[in-house]
This record gives sequence, C-alpha cells and structure tokens, in this order.
Amino acid sequence: MTKTARTIGAAAVALWLGGMLSLALAQGAGAVEEQPELGEGVRIRELIRQGGWFMLPLGLLSVGTIGLGIYGFMIVPEKKMLTPELVPQLQDTLNNLRMDDATSICNTNPSLLTNILNAGLQRISDGVLDVPAMEKAMEEASIEETSSGLKTISYLSIIAQIAPMIGLLGTVWGMIGAFAQIGRGGMGRPEVLADNIGQAMVTTAAGLIIGIPAMFLYFYLKGRYSANVTRLGRVLGNLAHSLVAASRRAAEGGAEEAPSAEA
Repeated sequence: MTKTARTIGAAAVALWLGGMLSLALAQGAGAVEEQPELGEGVRIRELIRQGGWFMLPLGLLSVGTIGLGIYGFMIVPEKKMLTPELVPQLQDTLNNLRMDDATSICNTNPSLLTNILNAGLQRISDGVLDVPAMEKAMEEASIEETSSGLKTISYLSIIAQIAPMIGLLGTVWGMIGAFAQIGRGGMGRPEVLADNIGQAMVTTAAGLIIGIPAMFLYFYLKGRYSANVTRLGRVLGNLAHSLVAASRRAAEGGAEEAPSAEA
C-alpha cells in the first residue's frame, strides 16, 4: 500500500482509538443518564464487554473499512485517474511528434493515464514508431496499473466477508457457553445465561454492521473505478491514433520531398 494509504489508515486508527477512549472516559466519569444507550438502557460499553475478545478483530476490521473507504474515494475520481486537463497537451505534442515533451508531461504528472501512455512512448527508439510494440507495452502497463488500484479496493470485499464470519463465530461460541451453563443447572436462571446469549447476539450484529457498509463501499468504488478504466481505454486509443496518423503524415511528406530534391 502507498504512503498516502498508510497515512490515511493511521489517521483512521487514531480517530477510532480516540473515540473509544473518549467513550470509556465519559462512561467512567459521567452520570448514567449521559451514557450512550441503545434500546432499553443497553449501553455501548456493555455491548462491547458482552461481545468479548471477538470485538477486537471486529474493531480492527471497522478501522480498515474506514481507511480503505477514504483511500478509495481519493483514487477513483476521474480527475485523479484520467487527468483530463492533460489530454489536450498530450494530443498536441503527439500530433507534432514532440516525443520528449510528451514523455516529460507523463513523468511530471503521474496518473493512470500518463503512466500507461509513458510505457508505450518508451518503446519508441530513434524516432522509429513501432506500433505493435507500443500497443503491447501499453496493454502490459494497463493490466499492471489497473490491477494495482483495484487490488486495494478489493480488500473491502475481503472485510465484508470476514466480518460476518467472525460475528458468526462469536455467536456459536456464545451458544456453546450458554448450553454449558444449562448443563450445569442454569436452565431456570436466565441471569446466568445472559452473558453467553448476549455475546451471541452482539457479535452477529457487529459483524453485519461492519460487513454491510464494507460491501456497499466495495461495489460502489469498484463501479466507479471500472467506469473510469473504460473511459481510459477510449482516451488512450485516441492518443495512440493521433501519434500513428502524425507519423504517417511525416513519412508521406518525406517521400514527396525526396523526388523534388533529386530534380
């Protein structure tokens, strides 16, 4: 993951830990009526306690969802991926066969578009345009660049699947504990079974609360990313066509001038 992603992840962790610490201090020092409640007096701290150690990995997954979501929204905008403001400049340089200028623009403005185009320009040597080699280089770079960006977004799908499974594991664990209490004579004592049943319900709810937004973010960001990749193919195709057409015009112009020079 890039330095920017790590910074965002660290910020998300700090915000989450700060929120949890503030909540713990408020519940420890504040009055009962000021504590956050769910339903009939069910406190958040009590729910976390009932969830047991399963709440730790679920908490980490929630932080990961926040960090990946922020990072995803930073990389999927069309301006970030396609840099449309550079397209007219690139079009002009390629139409005039100014390869050095086009390469300089790509190097100084890294993006999905410029990185892929630059890979194709690197296959032009000594002013000789090898169209198949250029297209092959751009195809290879396209696979590498798009896979790298989509890989980060795909982590949201992993979280969306793992979080409910951890919640289900907590449910099974809590029910095992409840049946163990029943076996020790706790059938007629609901207060003995409350913690185990509470764990079963809380972990399931926590897993779903994390998994559902993660799945939504994954499909939303993936859809936007894929749409930009589709537009990227059209833009790159136009730029490559401009380069090929300019190269042909230059070659035809040289062929026409050669006989007149002979005469």
